[in-house]
Amino acid sequence: MMKKNFMLLTIQKRWVIALLFGLIAFFGYYSWKQLSIEAYPDIADVTSQVVTQVPGLAAEEVEQQITIPLERALNGMPGMHVMRSKSTFGLSMITIVFEDGVEDYWSRQRVQERIAEVDLPEGAAAELDPLTSPTGEIYRYIIESDHHSLRELTDLQNWVIIPRIKEVPGVADVSNFGGITTQYQIELDPHKLEQYHISLSEVVEAVENNNANVGGSVLNRGDLGYVIRGIGQITDLEDLGKIVVSSEHGVPIFVNDLGKLKYGNLERKGVLGYTDRTREYPESIEGIVLLLKHENPSKVLTGIKEAVDELNNEILPEGVNIHTFMDRTDLVDTTLRTVSTTLLEGMALVIIVLIVFLGNWRGALLVAITIPLSLLIAFVLMHFTDIPANLLSLGAIDFGIIVDGAIVMMETILKKREDHPDKELTEISIAERVKLVAKPILFATIIIITAYIPLFAFERVEKKLFTPMAFTVSFALFGALLVALFLIPGLGYSLYKKPSKIYHNKWLEKLTLKYSAVIDNLVHKPKKVVASVLAIFVTALILTGMVGKDFLPTLDEGSIWLQVNLPPGITIDRSKELSDTLRARTMKYPEVTYIAVQAGRNDDGTDPFTASHFEVSVGIKPYKEWPRGKTKDDLIAELAAEYETLPGFNVGFSQPMIDGVMDKISGAHSELVVKVYGNDFKETRRIAEELLGVLKSVPGSADLDIDQEPPLPQLQIQMNRDAIARYGLNVSDVNELIEVAISGKAVSQLYQGDRVYDITCKYREDARDTPEKIASLMLTSATGAKIPLSQVADIRLSTGESTITREMNKRHLTVKLNLRGRDLSSFLSEAQKKIEDNVSYDHEKYHIKWGGQFENQNRAYARLAVIVPLALALMFFLLYIAFSKFRQAGLVLCIVPLALFGGMLALNLRGMTLNVSSAVGFIALFGVAIQNGVIMVSHINDLRRQGETLYEAVTDGARHRFRPILMTATVAILGLFPASLATGIGSDVQRPLATVIVYGLMFSTIITLFALPVLYYLIEKKFDKQEVNPTNKENNDVQ
Repeated sequence: MMKKNFMLLTIQKRWVIALLFGLIAFFGYYSWKQLSIEAYPDIADVTSQVVTQVPGLAAEEVEQQITIPLERALNGMPGMHVMRSKSTFGLSMITIVFEDGVEDYWSRQRVQERIAEVDLPEGAAAELDPLTSPTGEIYRYIIESDHHSLRELTDLQNWVIIPRIKEVPGVADVSNFGGITTQYQIELDPHKLEQYHISLSEVVEAVENNNANVGGSVLNRGDLGYVIRGIGQITDLEDLGKIVVSSEHGVPIFVNDLGKLKYGNLERKGVLGYTDRTREYPESIEGIVLLLKHENPSKVLTGIKEAVDELNNEILPEGVNIHTFMDRTDLVDTTLRTVSTTLLEGMALVIIVLIVFLGNWRGALLVAITIPLSLLIAFVLMHFTDIPANLLSLGAIDFGIIVDGAIVMMETILKKREDHPDKELTEISIAERVKLVAKPILFATIIIITAYIPLFAFERVEKKLFTPMAFTVSFALFGALLVALFLIPGLGYSLYKKPSKIYHNKWLEKLTLKYSAVIDNLVHKPKKVVASVLAIFVTALILTGMVGKDFLPTLDEGSIWLQVNLPPGITIDRSKELSDTLRARTMKYPEVTYIAVQAGRNDDGTDPFTASHFEVSVGIKPYKEWPRGKTKDDLIAELAAEYETLPGFNVGFSQPMIDGVMDKISGAHSELVVKVYGNDFKETRRIAEELLGVLKSVPGSADLDIDQEPPLPQLQIQMNRDAIARYGLNVSDVNELIEVAISGKAVSQLYQGDRVYDITCKYREDARDTPEKIASLMLTSATGAKIPLSQVADIRLSTGESTITREMNKRHLTVKLNLRGRDLSSFLSEAQKKIEDNVSYDHEKYHIKWGGQFENQNRAYARLAVIVPLALALMFFLLYIAFSKFRQAGLVLCIVPLALFGGMLALNLRGMTLNVSSAVGFIALFGVAIQNGVIMVSHINDLRRQGETLYEAVTDGARHRFRPILMTATVAILGLFPASLATGIGSDVQRPLATVIVYGLMFSTIITLFALPVLYYLIEKKFDKQEVNPTNKENNDVQ
């Protein structure tokens, strides 16, 4: 009674309810404006990076003195998932990946506490990287000018541009790549030092002591107090030259007398080359803007663009311009366009289907109102739960599924109108009718939301991708449920209250009669149905076994990212020449818009690369401007073939965001990695090279390479302690000679306004440019005697490691590879077998371990294997509550394995794989398939309660429900049909999901319409004590 009164109330107060929904819609629009809009969710784990720079130290020393002590301090961090480190020339980088759910700031605080306890060699300080994410590179620009030098542009970048962009809230950092960092350099002449009997340490000491401003308190004169400042700081080269180092017979010896002073630059570690259709810069300067984690990229990018406009128009000197070449807004706009296009197409198809079926455009539009309203309600809830709007959370909404409840409700009201064409309907009679379908609609919606439960149980990458989607879909379904139960009955009553000419859909009526005859026939021959259902079930299992299995579909970011390895040990100048070659060859292809090559490492030294490594960003035109039928994969194949012809180049293809994410997940820039653990560098390198050979022979492998560069040439200065002691020297004297004289150490700083420059001191180039000259450099003993370096040390050419990588305190080498044109699971099983058969090594000392995408795949599938059965059990429980009979709940649940058939058939035919995205499609499909079953079975039960025999109830119930089930299914299929065919950027995740739902529903609807009534009849006949004697009664409507 309560429910009927409640339904009556919603019909009586229909205009109040309509006004309330209007207010909710307004707040929904406001919420949409506030939502954080991204292209892809940030799928990276919580990570912290400890970066320590020690200029001049070789990889072995960095590992021994910096990395290992820091790793020991960080071991056993709460919440740590894995720790990796790279030790390379002058740089130690330790990456800590935390478990899911660990808070960023909390984890950074713990890391800070631990590294603060470690005693590092003098001059080395461990720092944390800015709080950003691998997907946080949201904006890249170059600085161009027709008449400013690279040095001037670098100064502008460091002291004007970067500080202005960092003012934008939400920017974590701006990295500089390329350019020349100015230094004030003292180039000493070793012969002059000998001539004046001055040692290297005296020069260093003199510069340090003669560069300071001091405060001298306050001088009171009468009523005024003067602040006393002693100004002795060096401001230019002239001041630097006038520093007195020593004096001989009362004559001062200045720095000027000992060598040459000049504006020099920091030894260059990297060069940026940039080319597009109108520009060609062999050397340029790039800025990379990093987004602070958890910020809204759309808002931050607006701020960055304002800052860049201000710099270009007001602040920068005439002729200097910032040219943006990568802006995440483009990707966000393109993905939103892709998603909104497929959604709008789906919406239009849904409305057309409704008009065709209902024959009344007013009724169709009333049902279609559900779509925007449910979305706006979802936006309100997303705003409160902090769920960002991205391609995945919005792209998965099937409007066909959303309007299902409203369709069933509307169809019920329309049926009432058709049954009594000449009477004016009363509120009470409609409330009666509506009450019958309210419970099935409520249960059907709850069941679909239950189907999404597995998505809430994901973790790590797949959680970040799909859980927001589960929330959004559940919110939208909740909104649709509110609309169907509260808004549609009242407004539907208003539309159909007065008698009006009923539109008779001739073809639908004919179809219904045919359907009725087929059901009548099948009820008498149930064996046929049972046999075909079993056949479909067996085929579904076979198809499931045949389909390839992957982790995720590739997310297209609309650009290409290359990792290029060159022969080890090349100089930065040679690297620059090779960069020119690569850019020229790439720009031959008309689809490419720009190419930016980062050779070596950036100025702040946080890339563990040498000049033998390029990271390359390649921009491509929007796909609609490409020749018809050409895809990004075709372009990659063409480029790969082009790069094959370049000697010494080893190129791996990726995309900017996923490249950074894979680096964090597996510690290498590729989808898959094979790690070889062991302490002996030579042996691990041999095993890795054998692995490389074996993997090349497995079809599907691409971009194979060993991530760590081979050993580099070194000039080793091996100290002889006995000789050092004999001459009255210390090891520190020899070290100082190596550090200062040969490599050029910063000995002080020079301030100019708001700019700071290093003052460095080193020997003249021509005094240290061969091993022989280095051997004859002089050391000064305590007695003032001059001893050549060759007397106290052995100097020889050798090789040493360029990069040492460790994971969880173990050294390893990484073989990286990508997959092309093959699914992950079949590739892995073949590759693992081949490695076992063909690679020989000592299994006790060395271990081989796979990593990368497949770790995620195994984890996701293991999780699904537990959660999906649980969700099905929960659905069974809900069905039992709805029908109060186990047998009927079991019957409706039988649709699930049969719905599998359509989806698997589609995946096999379209050459797609079973990945997390298509699995999510199956989850949604099961929910919708069950929904149709619930509507059919509950109606048959209602008819039986009204006194019909089992046979009559089955045939009548099937006929009554033919139109709503056909409508809901058609609408759900067409709602996602555009998405299943979409090809734009942003459609990659939608496509498998939509394909499964579209084709799966086609088959499950046929099963629901034909097999379900027959199976219901079979099962109930057994349990029914009544003797059922089917007579060929007239099929008239009992209502």
